[in-house]
Amino acid sequence: MASESIPETCAIAFKEWAGVCLALASGRQSVIVRKGGIAEGPGGFLPEHPAFWLYPTFVHEAEQGLKSGLSLPRLADELTIAIDTLIVVESVSRVDDMETLDGLTNLHVWTGETIRQRFNYRKPGLWVLGVRAYRRPESWIFPVTPAQLGCKSWVTLESALSTSGLVPTRTDTESAEDRDRLATALSARGSGS
Repeated sequence: MASESIPETCAIAFKEWAGVCLALASGRQSVIVRKGGIAEGPGGFLPEHPAFWLYPTFVHEAEQGLKSGLSLPRLADELTIAIDTLIVVESVSRVDDMETLDGLTNLHVWTGETIRQRFNYRKPGLWVLGVRAYRRPESWIFPVTPAQLGCKSWVTLESALSTSGLVPTRTDTESAEDRDRLATALSARGSGS
């Protein structure tokens, strides 16, 4: 997707492990793999937003769940959140076989064990979102609201945030290569959107 797909403002945020947010924000990761949060009920996660801010969380984060010791420093208190990275979704796929997920290991920082656990939880399968990350030079710091607490993927921010001044974390060429690698891995097993 071209930069035209970046909305002028966005009020939706996606809760994810802080280490994964760091990998996306630094250009080390170009996919999001998701099962869903407990609060999403039996239907589970739905990839319903084409663009969203990353909302780093330390809930359920375990450094051993990542390939390397990626971790964001915690803020002075647990009552605030730092937001600086917008994600634009370029593709959405439901993957129902582990072999396909194994082919995506160079696109994310989760360990194989973490992916297997997520895949097998409840009903086998995971959503894979091909994404492009855009970052602000400075983070916004906001208070955490009661509505944002809990084990859920999507949260609404108190107000829509401007996307003006965002810079892509990977070049256009790198992003095109990421899209090609993802498409190849997904088509190798017949999985896809």
